[in-house]
Amino acid sequence: MNIVRTIAAFLLLVFVALDSSSAQQNAKLGDNAALRYWSAFAQMQDAALTDQQVKELNGILEGSVPYDDLKYKDLVERNKPAIETMIRATQLSRCEWGVDYQLGPDAPVDYVRKALALGRLNVLYAFHLSIARDADGATRALAAGLRFSHDIAIEGTLFATVVAKDLLVTHLKAVQGVLRDKNAEKTPTAAQLAVVRKAITRLGPDGLDWQAAMKREFAIPLKLDAPASAALARIVPVYLAALSDPSVLPKLEQMRTSAPMPVPDLIPNPKRVVEEKQELINKLQEARARLQ
Repeated sequence: MNIVRTIAAFLLLVFVALDSSSAQQNAKLGDNAALRYWSAFAQMQDAALTDQQVKELNGILEGSVPYDDLKYKDLVERNKPAIETMIRATQLSRCEWGVDYQLGPDAPVDYVRKALALGRLNVLYAFHLSIARDADGATRALAAGLRFSHDIAIEGTLFATVVAKDLLVTHLKAVQGVLRDKNAEKTPTAAQLAVVRKAITRLGPDGLDWQAAMKREFAIPLKLDAPASAALARIVPVYLAALSDPSVLPKLEQMRTSAPMPVPDLIPNPKRVVEEKQELINKLQEARARLQ
């Protein structure tokens, strides 16, 4: 009888341990913002903006085109569940996309395109809420959009980082647009400004980690012969250095153009990457100055 009770107690401990381990694993999975973002992507409806709509959105952000809520209201309302799912997901501290870059150029990065569409919808959502006199809601959407845009670049290569940068700049422009809205009944409150200021502060001085993105870019497996592989190995550290010190760009460009094929075609234009990085830094500085 003692043996039976011992075995039963042992089995109970095993089941409790397994149940606890499973619960911890599920909790960790549930804490991943990327999984919630995927849920938001699944909820999107007719989310991709046309080229004309993107052009109009850029005009709205620049202040040259007035926001027409009648034109975008239905689109925003159809995608409100997706946007709200995204906003709630930004409250999670961990974001892991889990892309398998060992697949090389075939690694699936469709989440980046979906994120671009959702991020643009979120900006329209903020304008829609502002027109509806929901300043708190608009502020919440913009702050969440900044966090979402940043999360897109996590564990990503240059493609994800450039899309994240574009959405960050878009949201930063939207922040200024909403705060200076002439149709608003009153100026932003201290609490609303604090929400946006906190979201921008969390981005840091550069906004995104461009060096990490390029390291992942260069780590993607490629089929190169020995001379091309050796040339690429020499170029990589110089490329990474140029991201922090643009004076290295002439040397890098010379190395890139003189490298054996297909290396020159595989290396992203370093001057353009540096310009993208600097544009984001400038927009962050401008936004911080306006929110003082």
